[in-house]
Amino acid sequence: MKKRYFLFLAVLMCLGLFAGCTQQPQASKQDDIPFQEGQYYAVAYLGYQQIEDLDDYAARYLDSDQLPVHYISGGDYYLVIPRYAGMKLSLYRNDMETSEPILLYENPDCKPFILQCNASDIFADATVRLSYEEETAEFSPFISLKDGSVDVGTQGLLLTKTEGS
Repeated sequence: MKKRYFLFLAVLMCLGLFAGCTQQPQASKQDDIPFQEGQYYAVAYLGYQQIEDLDDYAARYLDSDQLPVHYISGGDYYLVIPRYAGMKLSLYRNDMETSEPILLYENPDCKPFILQCNASDIFADATVRLSYEEETAEFSPFISLKDGSVDVGTQGLLLTKTEGS
C-alpha cells in the first residue's frame, strides 16, 4: 500500500514538474495591429532622411526595436510589418531608366523592417513583394504629390499617425 502511495506521489510530482516546463507562447504586439480582410502588411512613414517616431511604433506594435534597415536610396523611411509569420519577402530597386525591377534582397521568413527609398519625389524606386501561401501583395510606398498622403498600396494598412491622433 505504501509503495503505491509513494508511486502515486512520484507520478504527481513528475506531472507537476513537466507542467511547469511547458510555457505558453508569448503574445506578440503585432497581434494588436488592426488588420482588415485582404491586408497583408502594415506600413508607417518614419520621416525623410532621418527616422522619427520609431519608438512609438515599436512600443505599440513590435516586440523589438532592433530592425534591419534596407537602403534603396537616400529618401523616405518606412516601417514595414508583415501580417503573417512565414511571409516571403522580395525587395526590388526600380530602375528609373528602364523601369525594370532589380531584385536586391530575399528572405523566406520576413520580419518587420525599415526601408529607405524614394530619393526622387516623382519616381518610387522600391517595390516590396510579400508572399504567403498562394497570395502575393506588391507595393511601392510613396508620398503623394497631390495631397501629401502616404500611399502603401491596396493590400496594406497605413499606421502613420495623422494630425490629432
